[in-house]
Amino acid sequence: MEETATHQRLNDLLDGCLLAVGEEIAAVRDQLAARGLDGPVSVSGGRLLDAAGGFLYEWRLPSGHHDVRPDDAVRVLCEAGETSGFVTMSDREARRVRVATAEWLGRLPSIATLEFDPSWLLGSLASRLEAIRAEPERYHADTVLRLFGRSFPEVGRVRPTRPDSGALNRAQQDALERVLGSRVQFVWGPPGTGKTKLLGHAVAEMADGGSVLVASVTNGAVDLAALRVAAVLGPAAVRANRIVRVGAGLSGTGDPTLSLEAALERRLTGGKIAAAVELLERDLGLGPLRGHKAMPQRARLRRAQAAGRRLDDRDALVRAGQLARDIQVQALLALREADVVLTTFARLALWEELAALRFDSLVIDEASTAPLPYVALAAARSSGRAVAIGDFQQLPAVVTSRGEAAARWLSRDLFREAGIVTDVPGEVSLPSPKDRLCAMLDEQYRMAPAIRRLVSELFYDGRLRDAPEVTTRPQVACPLVLVDSEDTRPEVVRLEGSRMNVAHIRLIIRLLEALASCGMEDVAVVTPYRLQMRKLREAVRDQLGKAAPARLEIATIHRFQGREKSVLLLDTVDAPPGASWFLHEGRNPDLPRLVNVALSRAQHALVLIASVAGLRRTLPAGALVNRIVARVAEEGVRVSGADLLRGSDPVDLWRPAGWNSEGRSISIE
Repeated sequence: MEETATHQRLNDLLDGCLLAVGEEIAAVRDQLAARGLDGPVSVSGGRLLDAAGGFLYEWRLPSGHHDVRPDDAVRVLCEAGETSGFVTMSDREARRVRVATAEWLGRLPSIATLEFDPSWLLGSLASRLEAIRAEPERYHADTVLRLFGRSFPEVGRVRPTRPDSGALNRAQQDALERVLGSRVQFVWGPPGTGKTKLLGHAVAEMADGGSVLVASVTNGAVDLAALRVAAVLGPAAVRANRIVRVGAGLSGTGDPTLSLEAALERRLTGGKIAAAVELLERDLGLGPLRGHKAMPQRARLRRAQAAGRRLDDRDALVRAGQLARDIQVQALLALREADVVLTTFARLALWEELAALRFDSLVIDEASTAPLPYVALAAARSSGRAVAIGDFQQLPAVVTSRGEAAARWLSRDLFREAGIVTDVPGEVSLPSPKDRLCAMLDEQYRMAPAIRRLVSELFYDGRLRDAPEVTTRPQVACPLVLVDSEDTRPEVVRLEGSRMNVAHIRLIIRLLEALASCGMEDVAVVTPYRLQMRKLREAVRDQLGKAAPARLEIATIHRFQGREKSVLLLDTVDAPPGASWFLHEGRNPDLPRLVNVALSRAQHALVLIASVAGLRRTLPAGALVNRIVARVAEEGVRVSGADLLRGSDPVDLWRPAGWNSEGRSISIE
């Protein structure tokens, strides 16, 4: 009877998730039509750029409106076959697109068709949830219900057994003990507080007693988690295939030695399967792939299969088919025998190899961005401990649909779903420091003290404090700078459903020149609007070129979550006469979290570009943006935009404590 009630509660939860996924599929298809991607896109001039771990291909896009963006999911169809992948680069002007794929498509797949409809990803998620709903006894309903706040979680404390846990600070050690002693535990980690460091130590402790699944939304977050776990467990654990990062071939930021392909290579090297693959290649006349790194065994076999189809060699195809099955068995064994498996939620829903696996513990990284249906899928595959690590004051999941179910089950983050925090109009109720279900990391290592105070008091009730390393490191002369654009007559132009401000672009170019001249290389410009981002990139390319800071990045705020830069320029863009709904939290409830993300990316200096009087005229006096502008003006340095454009040199703003005789800054990175 009790089991029936548990399964019913699980099914009620899954029903909501499935309804939300359906709404999102419909909305995504409508959005694709607006981006010119609602049908197949024929590309040409394809070539292989890299073949290590995964495959990186580049094609030329046709003329016309095709708004392709990095991280877009894509299905590739060409003469060599069909595979899935993700866009890694899109250059609209040059009409070039790069796609990381999981399958071999040949060296020169000149002509191909790209399908950008990601609803097949959501469809796969829906199918997995339907499978849980149909046979709940094959999954772990209790874990889902505990994590979602539907049943009472068991919480406690257990001291870690690994001696390297002594490297953690007080708050991290407290969180680790609570994680190890609880069936469910949330870890609230504001910016720069060492969430990934804690994750590495927690996963290492768990891995000593059972299998662990680590899941996150983005490849970048999974890669960082994998690197941290590997650093704690050590090289011997990597060589023994205790750590497997699934999907590393679709990411450019991870360690290829942690990939499933690398684990397979370690299992296959010197064995019968590797010898058989080499013999098959020789019989088909295939030599090493010139100009590229050595290909892993599974990729070599796919290449041989493509050659066998081209030559219509039936014997070779039969041999290749048997080898493919043998390698698949080894891949499954590598995953089953691993102590730690790390992957994105999307790959968890897509890969058959992962579908049959069950784990003893689950760790969700960047939990505030994890859509609840994916969380339910991951939790249903874990029999024991579930840990959610993240920051509910940062951005939630990106959702296209405006439907009620999507708002309930996709836009809402896990911290709110589990009752860790509750929202009331105009404010967020933060967890009590005594909350046994939520441990807070409160010692930050990223932001200069002045930036930390701003972020802490606005978004964290003043609870953040600086690590000793922050207070003792070299500081720039002015960590907070307000560039007031009012005297440059800023004007906002609305195009393509977005906004741009030419006066702000001129100011930013001038600021970037100054930063480059004083040796500041690690710089970011973030803006709320996609059009402003694109126009800034064009201006930097045309006006600065190689004179720009060497590691300059320009992005929207959404794209910069999880990142950090030595110097960050935040461009507010908006100016009269038009009113700003986006910068008004009364009309845009996500604004506080967007602003928090933007401000907290800065390590040494934060530069705010804003029309001060203009924002006061178009936003309420007590609006968040106006309060931030006033705070930066009061505690930092206010610079006239007109003076900057007339040639005023702002180099001294970023002068570190050490300043050499040639007048160039000593690195503060």
